[in-house]
Amino acid sequence: MALAISKLNNVDHATLQVVTEYGPEWGDTHMTCLVHTSEMRSLQGSYPLLFQQTPESKNPLPVALMGFEQGENLFVSEEGWSTRTIPLMMQKGPFLIASERDKAAREQSVIAIDESHPKLVEEGGEAIFLEHGGYSPYLEKVINILERIEASHSHTLAFAHALNEKSIVTGIDLKVNDMTGKPHVLSGFFGIDEDRVAALGGDELGTLHAQGHLVPLFMMLASQAQLTRLLTMKHA
Repeated sequence: MALAISKLNNVDHATLQVVTEYGPEWGDTHMTCLVHTSEMRSLQGSYPLLFQQTPESKNPLPVALMGFEQGENLFVSEEGWSTRTIPLMMQKGPFLIASERDKAAREQSVIAIDESHPKLVEEGGEAIFLEHGGYSPYLEKVINILERIEASHSHTLAFAHALNEKSIVTGIDLKVNDMTGKPHVLSGFFGIDEDRVAALGGDELGTLHAQGHLVPLFMMLASQAQLTRLLTMKHA
């Protein structure tokens, strides 16, 4: 489905509400989700964190792997999300940060909304605006999530660039058996080359540490243990 992005305002979107539950019917069936370096510490205990090439980025970017085929999110069912830690990009719902130019042609950030998002409803959800046009408590919470994403975005891009530049990121194939035992190979993912990390010199490690890249690097390495858990969920 094509996105229908528009600037959020309390006239056109005055009566819109947002479903805050998670489920297949609300568009939560994503196989992967972009993640940011600031949240990797909390996510690594639940999700395998890998790299995946995106159209928007020169380098593969970090993602949480949530399923093994398109349209599959093993953490979501009719009962909701099965873990307490949920990636910020999933928490933000139909909202995003966009940019526009003011009258002086200066670029500024604005809150935008995807009007095609399945979580947008006329009733039965959380109000976006108060009766007289002010931000609702729910929207204030979403703005905080968007600010956290925006604050970590540049560092996440720099992290991906630094690891690629040092040849730490390498292509991997994920081998998964379906319910009949037939093997399938998932291509297009990248992981961290542990041998390459072990071979880094003191100066290189010092640079990565100074740039704030070592902690997310090790969080991604630690998360690989979650691949076994995800496979178990697949065949449960």
